[in-house]
Amino acid sequence: MSENQSDVCPHCQSPLDISFLELALRITAKVSTCPNCGIVAAVRAPSAKSKGPYLVGSIPKLVGTWRPTMIETLNTRFRRVLVSLIAAVFVAAVLRHVLHAYGWASREEIRTAALMTLPFAVLIYLTLSAIKRRR
Repeated sequence: MSENQSDVCPHCQSPLDISFLELALRITAKVSTCPNCGIVAAVRAPSAKSKGPYLVGSIPKLVGTWRPTMIETLNTRFRRVLVSLIAAVFVAAVLRHVLHAYGWASREEIRTAALMTLPFAVLIYLTLSAIKRRR
């Protein structure tokens, strides 16, 4: 990883925040996190003067590369999207059944109402995501 790539998130290209910094005699360790994605990277850099073993014992558990962390993050995001999709389909099925069976609404009325509210839901989603990106 080059010097420029270590200061930005490889997923969303936003600047990283330094969460933890440990300075010792022969090693410097830095843990950076992305405020948008939550990807964590630990970088361990020995000082230029030392050629001996590392003296910091708490950092090796945190040290990793970007790839496994990013893949784990993407897997987590995929699972969340999949679970949200399944939950949305289930809720839609229950609402349609309740409205049709107990609300005395025909299938066409339910479909028309859903299609009429879809643009408003998309507009609200896009507005909220734009507000979140500004922060």
